[in-house]
Amino acid sequence: MFSVIIPAYNSEKTIEKTLDSLQNQTKPELIQEVIIINDGSTDGTKDKVEQYKSRQDCILNIILYNQRNTGVAAARNAGIRMATADYLAFLDSDDCWVPEKLEMQEKVLKKNPRIDLLCGGMEEGPLKILFHKDHVLHHLSLKEYCTKSVIFTSTVVIRRSRVKDAGYFDESMQYCEDMNYYQRFFEWNQVYYLPKKLVDYGIGRKYYGQSGLSSHLKEMHCGRKRNFQILRRKKKISFTFYIVMIVFGEIKFLRRKMIINRQK
Repeated sequence: MFSVIIPAYNSEKTIEKTLDSLQNQTKPELIQEVIIINDGSTDGTKDKVEQYKSRQDCILNIILYNQRNTGVAAARNAGIRMATADYLAFLDSDDCWVPEKLEMQEKVLKKNPRIDLLCGGMEEGPLKILFHKDHVLHHLSLKEYCTKSVIFTSTVVIRRSRVKDAGYFDESMQYCEDMNYYQRFFEWNQVYYLPKKLVDYGIGRKYYGQSGLSSHLKEMHCGRKRNFQILRRKKKISFTFYIVMIVFGEIKFLRRKMIINRQK
């Protein structure tokens, strides 16, 4: 069974479609509870969730928790502490799961009980990483994840009993806090990637659209550098690999800026 954790901030325009994607799962009975952390929204997010809960056709066990605005990391942490199911499933309030998402992941977890974190794709196709393609379930290493950030939070399910190893999301970080968390998760746990599309990303926005990464591109770039500095300080990566990742990050940052400038 899964506890679905949704941090929501000013999500009145998207939260209903996000919840619809849970209702429309091929095996909705796998969802033990849907924990929505309303992170100090100033719009109608709270009312939209309450209305959804009261619908006659709502089959979800929705738990709404309202808190002052403290950021997405703190909101996810609040949801983790409230969760009671064996597995945690993260979902952003403007993403939608494909109908088969939980059913596919449940089958994998049953066949592979060693898996502690299972993630997947935003699009259909093989995992392309470190000069090879993988069409099957792939055991991710920390080095691979550093090379290519393939853990998309809305695809992630985590064994709840393993949270104690990695701890919680770093609430002092405003950007790349998810990358920081997953990098810590690699230290003790088995992380796997399922090369299947599990999520429709961002209702009404693109990867580098105005409401997506572009508005905070520099901050995210700095957050990524900080995460590599932490790994190097802990001696989880070599100095050579650290330098390669920093240089690669600078090139990637400049490329993304060019893409955004062309979209304007």
